[in-house]
Amino acid sequence: MNLTDMGAKIREKRREIGLGQEQLAKLAGLSRVTINQLENGALDDLGYAKLMSILGILGLDCETTTANGLKNALTIAARTASTSYKDTLSAVTLARILRTGEAPLKYQPHLMVLLDETPLAIVVGAVKEASGSVPAKEIMRHLANWAKEWKTNRQAWV
Repeated sequence: MNLTDMGAKIREKRREIGLGQEQLAKLAGLSRVTINQLENGALDDLGYAKLMSILGILGLDCETTTANGLKNALTIAARTASTSYKDTLSAVTLARILRTGEAPLKYQPHLMVLLDETPLAIVVGAVKEASGSVPAKEIMRHLANWAKEWKTNRQAWV
């Protein structure tokens, strides 16, 4: 759940309880403007302690669940890595490459896209899905080694 979604839930619960924005703001030690921005999705960041204070006052919690978009991350990663190339990288092939650490020459450009451009949540999801007989930690090591060897730009691999 992102901050915008949480803001909508906070507004809903605040209204259900019968609190005004000003009242909630005072209870949480924040400004009414901050509460208003949170509820309307106009706030980029709030900070953990402040958010937890608001949630606690309203009797809500901060549940973490797997995002819907991360299902089939291996398929999404393979498709994303193949977008600009004639040879497509299948999810099965990508999983094998990730597990073995052996990157065939014809798929190295695809892997560069994976390392440099694919959203990290998808890369991590693909690693999780590809692991099994090979620990995810080892697959992450393969990715870091390729990033170093091919001099990728993304700082996450340094």
